[in-house]
Amino acid sequence: MKFGVAVTTSVTPAVTELDQKNYVELVSSEAETVGFDSIWVSDRTVYPADLPDRYPEQFGPGKNDPNAQNVLEALTTLSYIGGATSSIKLGTSVLVLPFRNPILNTKMISTLDVLSGGRLILGIGSGWMQEEFDAMGSDYNLRGQTTDEHLEFFLNSCTNEVFPGTSQGANPINMRLFPQAIQAPHPPIWIGGNSRASLLRTVRFANGWHAIRLTPKELRARKIELTELCHQTKRNISEIVVSLRATVSVGQSLYDESGERLPLTGSMDLIRQDINNYQESGLDYLVASMSGNSINNVIESVNLFGSEFID
Repeated sequence: MKFGVAVTTSVTPAVTELDQKNYVELVSSEAETVGFDSIWVSDRTVYPADLPDRYPEQFGPGKNDPNAQNVLEALTTLSYIGGATSSIKLGTSVLVLPFRNPILNTKMISTLDVLSGGRLILGIGSGWMQEEFDAMGSDYNLRGQTTDEHLEFFLNSCTNEVFPGTSQGANPINMRLFPQAIQAPHPPIWIGGNSRASLLRTVRFANGWHAIRLTPKELRARKIELTELCHQTKRNISEIVVSLRATVSVGQSLYDESGERLPLTGSMDLIRQDINNYQESGLDYLVASMSGNSINNVIESVNLFGSEFID
């Protein structure tokens, strides 16, 4: 199994804007030194100021910290990390395509792959927060269709330097897009999400499926469903990386509402057993969102986890 680290505002209390630079630099540097395969960033533009009231099941008391939505812009951050590191892969977990112009986004993605020396893993999603869609002027009800169209454009542009553009006149103008990504035919595409729609999109477009916060039992069930979809479409399941992003709490167990310990939290022995369970369920790649109450605590967790589980 391979491991990545998410560089988001997972520190509680949330780090300030001035601290973000140090946080990104220090965690990325430690992850590369210890031997993690990748660094990952999230994507969020804006969110409602009354988020806990609108989504109490996710952000109410005792739930996810609303401050964790305060993340730096994804592609800009990865460009910075790429310049500050030398070999660690750079991933988006996940880039919400309906909020982005397909042409400009494709150019930014390809540029990042070029400047990083071909290190990008493109995790993508269709989004879920309707208020964010409204603010961005994107149709929430068409998010799946918009995502598919964006992916189709991206894949076409990666294999064809010239593509038909729009024109005010009768004849369309052929357009050329530069640069082409270093990774051929394109950077690895991982589809984020736990829904059946995400699995279908994975089989249709992607090199990987990027789940979030599933238990080993839940992951196993979804992997079986993904395998069946691959069989129906004559895709080889071995071509698809099964990945999971989940909270990792080194040394402190976390519990759900029923009092059950959350996987990947607690002692190293418990975490090791959880990793074994995930691996038996079909997991290939774990992206760890390290829990911590300070930047130093997160860095320490990165070091301890990497020293224990990375060869």
